[in-house]
Amino acid sequence: MGEARALGHDPVGTTHLLLGLLRPGVGACYQVLHDGGLDADAAREIVKRRTPGGSALTRDDADALWAVGIDLDVVLALLAETLGPDDVPEGHAGRGRVRLSQPAKKALQLALREAIWLKSKSIGSEHILLGLLRCDDVDVNAVLSELGVTPDSLRAATLRAIGRAA
Repeated sequence: MGEARALGHDPVGTTHLLLGLLRPGVGACYQVLHDGGLDADAAREIVKRRTPGGSALTRDDADALWAVGIDLDVVLALLAETLGPDDVPEGHAGRGRVRLSQPAKKALQLALREAIWLKSKSIGSEHILLGLLRCDDVDVNAVLSELGVTPDSLRAATLRAIGRAA
């Protein structure tokens, strides 16, 4: 996505999703992240030092997501709505290859599950953040740790921000 392209990283990883959420105006989670002590520039410097891993999103991946009730086109459209069109992969297996790391794929699946659990009608930035935190990704956890933030504290703050008890 935009952050991965700007850093020259391929594939798009969970840390790039996190960086996208650290921009003002992307949604409810920006304030949670900012209040939690996450600084976009500091996080970006940490991400620059780390090399994301993963593989391209294939037709098999899209089919596997479909088999569990996840329509990749819908997820990409919701990401474009939430993060902005410049930060969404330009296609997927049916329209070209999108390179998402395995943990990023998992985080987006978990974002959908969080939205369902919270009885939301759409996937917002807060659901993407909850999905990132729930996937327990080593790269995201390293960024958070270096910035002195715990996934549990961010999850609790996010749930409070959207009106749910942690």
